Amino acid sequence: MKAVHFGAGNIGRGFIGQILHQNGFELCFVDTNADLIQQLNHDGGYSIEIIDENATTDFINQVTALNSLSETEKVISAIEEADILTTSVGATNLEKIAPVIARGLSKRFEQKNSINILANENIINASDILKKAVYSLVSPEEKIIFDQFAYFVNTAIDRQSLGKIVDGKSIAVVEPYYEWIINRRQLDPTLSLELTHVVLIDEMQPYIERKLYIVNAAHAAVAYLGALQGYETIQEAIQDREILILVNQFLAENLEYFVQEYQFSRKELEDFIEKTLKRHGNQKLSDAIVRVGRSPIRKLGPNDRLIAPVTKLNAKNLPYGAGVKVIAAGYHYRNATDPEAEKLNMLIVNEGLETAIKQISKLDGEVLQEVIVAYESQI
Repeated sequence: MKAVHFGAGNIGRGFIGQILHQNGFELCFVDTNADLIQQLNHDGGYSIEIIDENATTDFINQVTALNSLSETEKVISAIEEADILTTSVGATNLEKIAPVIARGLSKRFEQKNSINILANENIINASDILKKAVYSLVSPEEKIIFDQFAYFVNTAIDRQSLGKIVDGKSIAVVEPYYEWIINRRQLDPTLSLELTHVVLIDEMQPYIERKLYIVNAAHAAVAYLGALQGYETIQEAIQDREILILVNQFLAENLEYFVQEYQFSRKELEDFIEKTLKRHGNQKLSDAIVRVGRSPIRKLGPNDRLIAPVTKLNAKNLPYGAGVKVIAAGYHYRNATDPEAEKLNMLIVNEGLETAIKQISKLDGEVLQEVIVAYESQI
């Protein structure tokens, strides 16, 4: 079996690629990093370091790589031959890969061969977003064919995956824990996809939101609160007692949403939160705040990890005070090397904080005023 995976970064190699390999797939990575592509093709695979008690290593073989910019026709041919197509390119890059995917699928569907397409990004319903981008590039006639053969399957992923360079080679460094949740109902019913090491479920929304409003929210909260205090890594920031207390309060508020909305077990959620914070605080990792905090405008968006849980709690008349403080810290985030952070800063300077919050987070009324007060108290 063959898999085409867009994105040879740490998640692509250290998580999705590893799981696909364990399920017997040959891997063809599609990326734009020429050095990494050369490394993968030269070695025929790559190494993963797992941060566990035994410092386990894993070598993933049967690997090739293509450059989506200079080897477009080869990428299209690979899509024609693939048994599955997956991505981990970052949510903002889905539109960039849509053109070559659209061309590859169009060519493939001439043979009436269907395929499952799984976009694995830290955003709700990433495969739906990819589908929209692909469909915007094809004709009405082609859309009819795509509806028959293209199965865009939403997923939720969770694994801390970093990287380092050893002897000039890129190594993925991952935590032992991982979770890859796949929407069973969206899979092609004519194809047998019996994957191990994944969770197939019928209702994605609760688990997608759990990932976003607890795991991703906690990560971002530690990053923005840590940046306010001048810390450089997540692991340093989470050792700060006041930060840890506030993040725990934030997650305890979000927990109530899941209990009321989806009838999650309170005890299971409490255990999940404890495990999440332990993972983020793993002292064997060194996760830079500038990495976790990057793209603050996206992370302060109305449907993302910080704003969405607060607005949902507000709608249910549930407490959200800690969330307000975390959001305010997000608006304080400054990083001269991050274009979004710079844009956020300039928007606040030129248009004022209230306008910035309305424009980015779509907040208004009481919640808006509470964020402003919290922001000013943090200065």
